[in-house]
Amino acid sequence: MALPLRGTSLLYLLLSVLMTIAVARTSSGGDDEAALLAFRDEASPGGALASWNGSTGLCSWEGVACSRGRNPPRVVGLSLPKRGLAGTLSTAIGNLTFLRALELGFNALHGDVPASIGRLRRLRFLDLGYNAFSGEFPANLSSCVAMETMFLDSNNLGGRIPPELGNRMTHLQLLRLKNNSFTGPVPASLANMSSLYYLNLAINKFDGVIPPGLADVAGLQLLDLSVNSLHGALPLSLYNLSSVRVFHVEGNRLHGSIPADIGSKFPAMKDFSLANNMFTGGIPSSISNLTNLTSLQLSLNGFTGLVP
Repeated sequence: MALPLRGTSLLYLLLSVLMTIAVARTSSGGDDEAALLAFRDEASPGGALASWNGSTGLCSWEGVACSRGRNPPRVVGLSLPKRGLAGTLSTAIGNLTFLRALELGFNALHGDVPASIGRLRRLRFLDLGYNAFSGEFPANLSSCVAMETMFLDSNNLGGRIPPELGNRMTHLQLLRLKNNSFTGPVPASLANMSSLYYLNLAINKFDGVIPPGLADVAGLQLLDLSVNSLHGALPLSLYNLSSVRVFHVEGNRLHGSIPADIGSKFPAMKDFSLANNMFTGGIPSSISNLTNLTSLQLSLNGFTGLVP
């Protein structure tokens, strides 16, 4: 017996939906594989990832982690540190839209960091440190609003840090940009990274004054702004960072004096360095109250008076 017209239309619609879902699933899985193969071809021209081929599923490829409970599974992690990768980073990396962790540190990757990384809205962990990347701070990287940890240290990156970085990446806990050639001011918006506990901007070409608002990052444990071209007075507000353990501003053009009550300001301080600046005045006797202190560097300044 023939189905009524309405039933036939309903059946056709259901089949169409199921076919669309099947195609979408196949396509999404295929997109991940295509993105990984493009990454392989550009990052590993010497064949370091020759094991990545169609003879096995991509979830078994070296360094690849996939989601569970999805059909097909999606790539959520790519971890290839110290693998001898010596090519460039493909723009196709931005097609791995489920990626949460990208770890490519300690290789020899070069060229620009592709702006397509900004499409990875689920990315929480990014390590591109200790490579040979060049160009400016990656465009659109501040669009990775879920980011918690970011290593871009020890590359050849330059240019200015986007001023809106701290307004967008509010979940960031660790930011390490040391040993590059970044210029311009330290963005005042970094003070909005309320979860930040580690900030290392050392050995760059930052200039201008240190944003006093950094004192609002109450959980900051490490602050390293050393070996830049920062000038002006060291903000007194920074002495209120009661959680800080490592405080380095040596190798700049900062001035000011050490507060007389510093001994009650930094209860957790272990490593404190103001060396090679233009600080003046005396060294307060209360500094001896920093009972956790293991390293104190005050040389190459204009301090006067007696050593406590």
